[in-house]
Amino acid sequence: MKSFLVLLLILPIVGFSQTKTSINKSSSSITYAMNHIMHAWEGTSNQLNGIVQTNANGQIEKVAILAKVSSFDSKSSNRDAHMLEVVESLKYPNISFQSNSITETNKEKVQVKGILDFHGVKKEISFEADVKKKGTQTSVIGNTIFLLEDFNIERPSFMLTKVDNEVKVRFEIVW
Repeated sequence: MKSFLVLLLILPIVGFSQTKTSINKSSSSITYAMNHIMHAWEGTSNQLNGIVQTNANGQIEKVAILAKVSSFDSKSSNRDAHMLEVVESLKYPNISFQSNSITETNKEKVQVKGILDFHGVKKEISFEADVKKKGTQTSVIGNTIFLLEDFNIERPSFMLTKVDNEVKVRFEIVW
């Protein structure tokens, strides 16, 4: 009887167990894409820090990701240096995302809502992402769009024409 009572007390704790896992830095990345009337370009960061929290069933409950603005590489050192000026990277060195809610829409898709913190502005965003499991590794792959003006970033110009306001973001987070 005594062991039955102990089991009843422990079961709820085990049933609601959560696992926090650091992301796989060598496999995770975030890429932004921007456009100008003269050309389009992308910049990628593979230097992410982050934690994913899953429940006992392996469902994703929370995500927190951080990247240094200076870690994005567009394959043009001049463009990257100018981007660091435009986004005031000395004052705002990081871009981060923290989820508020993650809803599994099916076994391979999640709807994510959370706060994107960039250039000193916190803005709620939402997006859908694909979940892929291979052995013990899980990947979340998706994309979202934000506007420079939403983060109080003045659009840079080239040849008297400003870049598009829209920034497209692709990501793959692996753990």
